[in-house]
Amino acid sequence: MIKDKITNSQMGSLLFSIMIGVGILSLPQAVASKAGVDGWIAILLGGLLAAGSTLLMAKLGVRFPEKSLIEYGPQLIGKIPGKLLCILFILYFLAFVSIVVRVSADVTKLFLLDNTPVEVIILSTFLTSIYVIQHGINPIARFNQFVQPIAAMLLIAVLFLTYSDSDLGNNLPVLGEGIEPVLRSLPTTFFSFLGFEMILFLLPFMKYPKQAAGTIIAAFSAVIFIYVFIMITCVSVLGAKEVAYVNYPTLAIAKNIELPGAFVERLESIMMLSWIPFALTTMVLYHYGASFVTAKLLGLQEHRVISLLFIPFVFLLSVLPRNVLQVDMWSQIVGMSGMLLNIVSLIGLWLGYAWNKRRRRL
Repeated sequence: MIKDKITNSQMGSLLFSIMIGVGILSLPQAVASKAGVDGWIAILLGGLLAAGSTLLMAKLGVRFPEKSLIEYGPQLIGKIPGKLLCILFILYFLAFVSIVVRVSADVTKLFLLDNTPVEVIILSTFLTSIYVIQHGINPIARFNQFVQPIAAMLLIAVLFLTYSDSDLGNNLPVLGEGIEPVLRSLPTTFFSFLGFEMILFLLPFMKYPKQAAGTIIAAFSAVIFIYVFIMITCVSVLGAKEVAYVNYPTLAIAKNIELPGAFVERLESIMMLSWIPFALTTMVLYHYGASFVTAKLLGLQEHRVISLLFIPFVFLLSVLPRNVLQVDMWSQIVGMSGMLLNIVSLIGLWLGYAWNKRRRRL
């Protein structure tokens, strides 16, 4: 039985923090290049699809009290396939950590620490995250509850300042090119919500897992609101065509803000300060997830040593890409692999549950 329990609000903060990360900076460009002014619709639909998948995962998990995928996976789809599925999730989590830490290091070097080597930024990020990971899920949840509201309010405040030089009419006409561009961009928007699969492993930590549905809906509502708000703001300031060609539109619009008297300069730096906590908490949870699952598979009581052993591996993965193009390509591969893993595992687990239920094994 898991003793380190977290409240429903803490679970909501964990889901919120793991889903909302690097997408704050890159999502508008990726969506606008495919859906244009209707990017906000694509984000809304992608969020609803991801929320539906998470609810199905939670619905399956509550049927196995005090158990995570590590325990009930082998029971549903067989011992070897169940353990193999967990190993695939470990590899995916570690690959995602390497992407998040590399992107955050590249952006930090570009906008804040231009004379600092990327490797130094990556190592310093790991030192910060590993301190939180070592203390377990409860301190991670409390850390998120403290950091995330501050970062979210700071982000929204900066975005509101851009509306003095914006035109909401840039978001019109709605569905002017039909529904096809929106549907074509759904994989991209679904990818931006990745992290929800952590519910497969974190559900047993909840004090009241049967109330998980409300927590999931609340977390997704907050993430969808922020992503849609960012998308509409970027298009309002720059226009859909311009957003499609700017690597980090959210930072680009912050550069256009001019405050009376120049009281604060370089507001993109303030935007960075609101984004870095999102990237950090995403990395912390993926790193913790990989360490926790590995420790359970090896029959260990603690995840701390495992989390330290993973650092050299993730560091090598993060410095492997030579430039931004390779980072983007690696990100696309990891994202598509994550979506495929989530879809296949969800279908396979529910089919396994139905089969065992029919054979009266459950």
